[in-house]
Amino acid sequence: MSVNKKLVRTQFRHAVFQRDGYRCRCCAKPGKDRQGDELHQKFHKDPNPVDLDSHHICDRSLMPFGGYVKENGVSLCDECHFKAEAHWNKLTTPDPDFSPEKLYELIGSSLEAAELASMELDES
Repeated sequence: MSVNKKLVRTQFRHAVFQRDGYRCRCCAKPGKDRQGDELHQKFHKDPNPVDLDSHHICDRSLMPFGGYVKENGVSLCDECHFKAEAHWNKLTTPDPDFSPEKLYELIGSSLEAAELASMELDES
């Protein structure tokens, strides 16, 4: 993986977690980046934060330049992440509260906004 791609991924994670205050946007559990760092401590002092993922609302393969923009990301704990992934993997019946449309609404974004922001990655 190129250094630039690693940087884009790291910036995506940090932007999503910071916007969401290092909390799962669906259940509001305080969390920390599962890939490590202590940046969550600026947002909460919970002694047992859950692991968070920066979930791509629209699959990376369907977005320009991978969709590594906060307009396409949401902080989710493992339990909520599993429910959101059900909309893409079709292994379980998807919960409508975790649909891409609902997740975009939750963060004040949309597929169109995410695509536009993602297009700007080409310029960086």
